[in-house]
Amino acid sequence: MKAGLLPRAEYAPVVRKGWSALTRSIQPDGRLGWVQQVSDRPEQVLPTDTQYYGVGAFLLAATAVADLKLD
Repeated sequence: MKAGLLPRAEYAPVVRKGWSALTRSIQPDGRLGWVQQVSDRPEQVLPTDTQYYGVGAFLLAATAVADLKLD
């Protein structure tokens, strides 16, 4: 969308919905939850599970969503 390759009218609602889902992963204590532990295969994940790499990805996504100026 930012580069003009995807139609804003079609994809902005999808971005809003995805961002809304991601923000619901923030726990009451402020930590990002539902982040799988480092592993070589899928593992069970709990709301309290977090890792630095997950927080980093969340912050990158936040920056990209903010750059879109959806509101």
